[in-house]
Parts: sequence; C-alpha cells; structure tokens
Amino acid sequence: MNKLNNRFNPPDFGELIRVADGVLWTRMKIPGKLDHINIYLIEDTDGWFIVDTGPQSTENQELWKTLLSNLPGKAKVTGILVTHSHPDHIGLAGWLQDYCAAPLYISEKEMRQALNEQNYRNTKDYEGLNRFYQQLDASPADMEGLEEGLSFFDTLYGPLPTEVTLVKSGDTIQIGGAPWSLWSGSGHSIEHICLQKASGDILISGDQIIAHITPFVGISYMSQEADPLAGWLYSLNDMLDWISPKALVLPAHNKPLYHGEQRVQQVIAHHQHCLEKLLASLTEWHTVNGLSTVLGWKNKRGFARCLALEETFAHVTFLVNSGQVVCDDSDPSGILRYHLA
Repeated sequence: MNKLNNRFNPPDFGELIRVADGVLWTRMKIPGKLDHINIYLIEDTDGWFIVDTGPQSTENQELWKTLLSNLPGKAKVTGILVTHSHPDHIGLAGWLQDYCAAPLYISEKEMRQALNEQNYRNTKDYEGLNRFYQQLDASPADMEGLEEGLSFFDTLYGPLPTEVTLVKSGDTIQIGGAPWSLWSGSGHSIEHICLQKASGDILISGDQIIAHITPFVGISYMSQEADPLAGWLYSLNDMLDWISPKALVLPAHNKPLYHGEQRVQQVIAHHQHCLEKLLASLTEWHTVNGLSTVLGWKNKRGFARCLALEETFAHVTFLVNSGQVVCDDSDPSGILRYHLA
C-alpha cells in the first residue's frame, strides 16, 4: 500500500523547512477547500532554484518577499520552473520572475495554454461557451456556477512571464552541480513537467503524483486535448518506467510520499473503475449530465458541477474513441447522447 511519509509536518505558509538534503519546502495560500500549494527550493551552486510559484494574491507576494529575505546561505534565485499552467502553479510567475530577476523555465505547450487563457480573460470572449456546455446537457444553474468560477479563477492569475526558456521531456537541468532529468505528461494539463534528481533520491511531481487526490482530467471549452484521458493514462504508464523506486516524491499538494509508482497504479485503477461504471450504465442512452450521476457527482454544485461534467465528458469521449460507445449528435438542441456500441 502507498504510505505517506509521516516524518514531514507541513510548513506554515511562507515558512521554510528542509524536506531533503538540499531541498526546502514551503507553502503558498490558495483561496479554496484545497487551501495550499507546496513550493520547493533546490539549493544551487550560487543560490536557490524554485519549482512553482503559487496563485496571484497580495498576501502570497508578501509571503514570498519575507521568505526570500530569509533564505539560508546565498539569497539569490537562480531559476524558476513552472510545472504547468494552472493558476496555483503559474499565477505569480511573471511577478516572481521580475522580483528575482531570474530565468523562468516552462514547457512550450503549457506556455501556449497560458497565453490562450490570458487572451480569453482579456477579451472576455464567451462566444461558443454556452454551446459547448449545452452539449453536456448543462443546466442554467450549472452555467451560473461556471461563470462565477471563471470570474474567481481570473483573480488567481497575475501577469505571465515575458521571457521564458522552453524545456521538454528528456531535457536535463543542472542544479547545485547535479543533473535533474525532466519528464512531461498530458491529461491533467497539456505538457506537465516533473523533475527527478539523477541519483533517483528526489522526484518533484507537481500534480502528476499526489497522495489522496486524483488529479482532474476533463475536457473544457479551452482544452487543447481532444482525448485527455487517453493522454493521461498513457502518461501514467510511461511515468512508471521513469520513476525511481527509491525516490522521495514531493507533490504540489498534501505531504511527501515514497513509492510513487504505487500511487500511480492506484490512479490508473481509479479511472479504469470509472470507465467500467459508465459501460455498465450505457445499456440505455445517457447525456453527459446523466453519466455524471453514475460517477457519483450528482450533488456537485457551482463551479465544481461544471468540472464534474467536464471530467465525465473526458471519460465517455475515451470510450467513444476506443470504439466501445457511440455518440448521437443528431439532437437539434446540440445535446450529445451516448450508448454502448
């Protein structure tokens, strides 16, 4: 069984604790039920290399200023890596880069996604939004929750970095005189970067491996992936070959853990179970809305309800693309309906 490493008590927000040799752990605030993101600082030859930034807020900026002024040893920031473009990871990237005058690393597709979403926020171009969610049989209340959620998420993004160094899976970054190998996967986001020390002792996993949380995999209005669950399952299986069995896994949320490969296998099994539940229900025609109830998300409300629809859509799309389910798009209202092939 996957076990948490109970030696580690989470740091207070903005507090630095040593989680491994040459690696510091801090947390920034997220305004929500999941109230934190873990940030890691790796000791470099002439300063510290940061992984992820936290969401935009004046409070998080002040936490960063205090933290950076109290870094042990050389206080210089030598680089910043953003694992992916979700706001809790990239929200303060532009501000932090400017504040530290440090190079920033991100994958190409994640940067493109961030720019696409920035343009969407700036223009408030909602053309087609209602039509997209109409396919999923979303209710007027669902749409109200979506608009409220999008408005809230807008506040979590600060300015994007203006200069970036693009990285990809298979690249190596030298930090503190040691090579760290990069790996990327899709599904939860388009090109999520993880990094593992060449010694195999430490893996910084972002949202790819998290204890207790199964990362969101859905199709949204701004998705770049037509079949994100297929990408997610492929990535998880690929990751099993990359993870060092001795690695201390440092995730973006919750506590560090060992045996990351076991957690990956649990997440794969979770999605397989969801697919089996959908197949068992599709002896009758269902919309995405109806199928979300099959997956246990009937009582979700507000923005969480829309995320449930998006994740259900991703699962049934996977079944359509694998030939196990057919989709009827003939309804004049645009609502999609599904049945066993």
